[in-house]
Amino acid sequence: MPNKIAGHLILLITILGSYVSTAQKNNNYPKPDDPLHVKVKKYEALTLDNHWNEGTIMFQVYHPPGGKDMPGFGSHSDLIDATGEMLVAYSCKYAITKKQVDKKIADQLFEGILKAEKVTGVPGLLSRGFYKTDEPQWFEKMWYDEWHQSSAIPGYRWLGDQSIDKLVSVFHSLGMYYELCADEEQKEKVSDLLSRFIGKIVDDNFRIMDLDGKLTLWGNMCPDLPHNKLNSLVALAAVKVAHQLTGEARFASAYKLLIDTYHYDDRQLLSNHLYPKSMRHIWDDYHAVRSLYMVMKYETNPDLLNKYRMTLNRQWHVWKDITFESESTIFYIMLYDLITKEDKMKDPSRIEVLKKMNGHARRMRTFNVPNKDGTKDEIRTEYDHASTAFIRNYWFGRYFGFIDSTW
Repeated sequence: MPNKIAGHLILLITILGSYVSTAQKNNNYPKPDDPLHVKVKKYEALTLDNHWNEGTIMFQVYHPPGGKDMPGFGSHSDLIDATGEMLVAYSCKYAITKKQVDKKIADQLFEGILKAEKVTGVPGLLSRGFYKTDEPQWFEKMWYDEWHQSSAIPGYRWLGDQSIDKLVSVFHSLGMYYELCADEEQKEKVSDLLSRFIGKIVDDNFRIMDLDGKLTLWGNMCPDLPHNKLNSLVALAAVKVAHQLTGEARFASAYKLLIDTYHYDDRQLLSNHLYPKSMRHIWDDYHAVRSLYMVMKYETNPDLLNKYRMTLNRQWHVWKDITFESESTIFYIMLYDLITKEDKMKDPSRIEVLKKMNGHARRMRTFNVPNKDGTKDEIRTEYDHASTAFIRNYWFGRYFGFIDSTW
């Protein structure tokens, strides 16, 4: 009898293992000693095969047996970030290769961001993520309680509670796409989306409002409400990019209002915390550096440029000693170099960081999923974390000359 039970267990494990491997479209991970260009090629394929959700990139994908073999099954909280990073990557890649296959992927990513708005049914309201489903799935219970059934696209659900970090991801990635990849028709679509998205924020007194008409948790840039000084920088960058890419005078007026009346140009000087060190937040720096890059790209007033440079100098006080455990921190230094032309990336130690970049390995995770009766179901499953920042770093670095194609 024990041998018979053992035989059944072996059969069950074999079947389960087979199901897991076939449900995951791509399991071809690079080896640790593969050259950089080989790693990025394999992680591009892994991302497009395993994380693709109707033009958007899933931040985390949950695989069977705990997950389901369906598009969009995973974490949606940072979907706009991952999609934006991939859009920057493929905009830069297309600018290098001029291959239509690369442009097509960039265009599809842009269309995915457009769908993140369309699914909400409200012009200018972008979802954090969306997926096609007949019923709510268990991952909806794991973080935000802001899921909605789409009235605009039947059979879809979408996540609300948009935040300023996603605003930065949108105007930064669309700005790069507009300049490096989009054709005239797509440029018009970019302008229209920014007009609706950032225009709605301006109309709502520099607040990101949710479907219920309430301020989102992390959507406050309002001059009439206390807010983080970093949010003042984000607001300035958002309306500056919107004015540059739409040509609409209302955004120039909004920019002037924030500076002349509410002194956001002075508030943004303290966008980051220097001391105590415990108050420093590496992800706030991510929003700051992309905002500074975009606003300084389009600003021509020398006095304002000087103020933004002062903010950048405060950031550099931290970044000059930064470590590179996070995949995005080397990106800060690349952007800093593009703004200042100081060639900080020529430091051999930073070049070595670029050469050793890598994506995320597949992992196991246990989720305690709450039920309506107060109990919890324990679900253990494999998951993939998107490697879009790594892919973005590579192609951004290639385009701007920080990375050699032979690495």
